Amino acid sequence: MIFDSVAHADLYISVHPRFAAAFAFIRDAIADDLAVGKYEIDGKNLYASVQEYDSKAPEKAKNEGHRNYIDIQVVVSGSEIIEVEEIGDAVRINEPYNDTKDVEFYEPSPDACRLTLFAGDFAILFPHDIHRPGMAVEESAPVKKIVVKVKVGQ
Repeated sequence: MIFDSVAHADLYISVHPRFAAAFAFIRDAIADDLAVGKYEIDGKNLYASVQEYDSKAPEKAKNEGHRNYIDIQVVVSGSEIIEVEEIGDAVRINEPYNDTKDVEFYEPSPDACRLTLFAGDFAILFPHDIHRPGMAVEESAPVKKIVVKVKVGQ
């Protein structure tokens, strides 16, 4: 997991060969106030979703993990909490892996790290990072967010 501000994104472009294109898309999407929808950047290797929703209570947020993609989750407006924990033996699968959607769901853990993302903050979540995004900071509020999916590997 990496947690930082989009202002510092250049520090992370060497982490993965697709991160430069991912952060270029993110900067342009924020500057252009891109509409809600799905956006292809580099086919199945790199694509994005611009979302708007109301943050939710923790019991309504799903704890998820991915095997084939890295998530870059950026809050454009509003704020939310994302809980993150490393996958391990203590994590119980709640819903088995769906290969088509590259997702499986896990029981939440009381030991998860809590990140509070405000406008301009991002979290990079790797396949070993189980995460529960979309949680309200205090009470439910509107959030605009970009999620970029980065294919693992070259």
